[in-house]
Amino acid sequence: MIILFNVCRFKKSYITYPALIFTFLFMFAQNSFSQSRSGLGVRFGINKPYADAYSFSSGAAFQVNIAFNRKWGFEPSIGYDRIKGDRETIFYPEELIKLNPELYPEPSHTFIEAESLQLFHIDLATRYYLTSDLFAKLGPVLYIAGGNEDIVAGGIGGTAAVGYQLMMDNRNKLELVFNTDLINSRNGRGNGVIPIAGLKVAYSFNFNRP
Repeated sequence: MIILFNVCRFKKSYITYPALIFTFLFMFAQNSFSQSRSGLGVRFGINKPYADAYSFSSGAAFQVNIAFNRKWGFEPSIGYDRIKGDRETIFYPEELIKLNPELYPEPSHTFIEAESLQLFHIDLATRYYLTSDLFAKLGPVLYIAGGNEDIVAGGIGGTAAVGYQLMMDNRNKLELVFNTDLINSRNGRGNGVIPIAGLKVAYSFNFNRP
């Protein structure tokens, strides 16, 4: 800003004044559009549990943003994630099956590390803005998960995330969020507390203008 003022003072040029006006407008727009705002949104993305028994999959959620002030907000959401379990199929040679039919009753066998999960969850996260566009989220998760036609997980877990928002205008914004959720599952080698990493892209429509 000091450089722009010096240029305007010592150099009589019509180019410097539009540059100065643009700088003020840009700073004002960033302060106005950013930080906590109330609105509705949807998010989509990929997930991958840290356990080796699972692989990459995807999910989606509907979220509500409730702003308390410019720094704090509450974000309840209802979501679905498919947690994909790994499995491996081994095909036995025909010669082995003929020689030892009692050992190889089937031409192939599938080894299952962990069953896939259909995870339904309600997140109750508190959102805090570290800067005008960078935020963090933390809160409990109510979840239920089914696998192999049975309920294999359910209860209260947790979620933590960090994200960055990009304002498209004073009503619409995009968010890039990296999150980790915790659930407890009884699912083959995937038993126990499972941290699930996710990378999500969200779109949100803000109710109130800045």
